[in-house]
Amino acid sequence: MASKFHFSLNSIKPQKSTAQGNLTSVTSKEVPGFEKISFQNLKLNKSSSFDPIWHPNANKIGYVVAGSVLISMHTPKSNEIFQASQGEMFFIPRGYVHYIASMNDSEAEIIFALDATQPELMQLTKASFSLSNEVFQQTLHTKPEFFDGLKKAKKDDLFKTVSKLPSASSSSRYKFNIAKSKKPITTKGGYLQVGTKPNLETLDGLAILGFGLTPNGAVEPHWHTNAGELVYIVKGHTQITVLSPDGSVEVMDVKGGEGAFAPASHFHNILNVGKDDVEVIAFFNSEDPDYIGFGEVVGSYSNEMLGSIFNVQPNYFDQFKKPTGPLVIVPV
Repeated sequence: MASKFHFSLNSIKPQKSTAQGNLTSVTSKEVPGFEKISFQNLKLNKSSSFDPIWHPNANKIGYVVAGSVLISMHTPKSNEIFQASQGEMFFIPRGYVHYIASMNDSEAEIIFALDATQPELMQLTKASFSLSNEVFQQTLHTKPEFFDGLKKAKKDDLFKTVSKLPSASSSSRYKFNIAKSKKPITTKGGYLQVGTKPNLETLDGLAILGFGLTPNGAVEPHWHTNAGELVYIVKGHTQITVLSPDGSVEVMDVKGGEGAFAPASHFHNILNVGKDDVEVIAFFNSEDPDYIGFGEVVGSYSNEMLGSIFNVQPNYFDQFKKPTGPLVIVPV
């Protein structure tokens, strides 16, 4: 039986696919358990671009899995043109028109999360062609034949071939190199890297945590009171467990190219069950997700309270050292 929280890109046909690239969107139609979040995978071939678009109902956060891309984003106050390469994340606020193209004559892959289960899309070319001849001419001060020429060359595909790109900045207030950032947690079980609002001030409604797990490494059972967590496995083999308020338990086998979701305050954990290291990008529908770990909760109770809760003698809990704070990546 399919899980309401799990998805695999291998089993979802791209909604948009051309010789220049493809876009696969995973929404609440494909994953009924999604809440205030959806997922996208964008692949661009060499010398290819994705048309200028904006999302009327969703912020968007991206992580570059492979290659380098140019991002041109027009905000209410400026035009931001910057590049993002493998291991970097970037943020696009709701309503900001943005254009993405592959750089350095190479292929590129980006994974996105949007803070809406059914994100809407507006396309710059369609907006242009929705105008009357008179409005278009008056707005851009063109001759009538100019708009007629565009209509004759009209092509609705979102993917295009691009021959020359504008120069792009290597820095932007909308991007952060999470792969090269400090690892606030490192154990024999793995590591954690943080891409939240304290690291990228422009974030709103979305954030990223990147982490790795060694064989048998685990993320501590935990929950987030203010955010759902969408886990995408970049590489490796994991087992992800999610407990829902109705008492149902989803135990999911999640490999590279697959993902799973745990809604806000749902108890969940992640275990590396493969022979190789696991690499994970976790998206959150909050710019600064909080964290409550199972270990610190147990550690906050006296043995007498725990004995009463679990119906055993208090000294039963003398067998282990109680954690005094979050473990996050469990030592092995």
